[in-house]
Amino acid sequence: MDRTGRFTTLAGGISVGSEKITAGTLSGIFIDLTDGREVLVSNLHVFEGEPGKTVILQPGRHPDGGRKPDDIVGILKRYVPLRETKPPLWRRIICHLFGWLLGDWCLSSPEPNLVDVACAEFWPYKHRGLVRGVYLDDGRILYPGKTHPGDGIDGARVWKSGRTTGVTIGTVLSDSVTLKVWYGDRFLVFGDQILVEGVSDHGDSGSPVFLMSGDSPSPGDALVGILFAGSGGFYVACKWKWVRELLKIEWLRE
Repeated sequence: MDRTGRFTTLAGGISVGSEKITAGTLSGIFIDLTDGREVLVSNLHVFEGEPGKTVILQPGRHPDGGRKPDDIVGILKRYVPLRETKPPLWRRIICHLFGWLLGDWCLSSPEPNLVDVACAEFWPYKHRGLVRGVYLDDGRILYPGKTHPGDGIDGARVWKSGRTTGVTIGTVLSDSVTLKVWYGDRFLVFGDQILVEGVSDHGDSGSPVFLMSGDSPSPGDALVGILFAGSGGFYVACKWKWVRELLKIEWLRE
């Protein structure tokens, strides 16, 4: 299955992105606890923009070819602000060029973040449908019906469904890691995160991560987090308990 293509049925694990960025992964279809409406969810850096104004494209803009107006599927509704102090322009330029050498000098704020998430109102330009599930690599849609807060899962097996690398299985190395994540021109600190030894790549940001109940993905698995960073055979996911509490959404169940 080509996850970078245009889908008439939207579910987790396919290309998506705001008109301002390249392409990431749709986490899935959720319920907005503030008004009971269905919303699209992914990382804030995938849905980057201004609520009520920035449109969401499926597929993402580049390199997947999403464009306005044909591929509009929503409009940014809200996000959880990142905890950071924005440095002056000159410092951001230096950090953009040499931040990997300068370390903590490019740290935007020592206060840890808990999530990188946003949601969008479903607002298709042309006919699109919503499905309460996640795409597998063969094109089938799986409907995991449970959630897990993300605590107490050290050593557990998980799987994710991402735009770039599809479905991959990994192992939780820590369910309470604190780390710095590079955001293009500064480091941000994240705390109480899930660190997974597993395959991911550019464009997998936003992938839903599930706690496995068996040897392969199944409906009995539980949504445990949303992937937002990865490198060298490891990725990081923000815990479902923080996503639910801070973004005020609920996982849809069949």
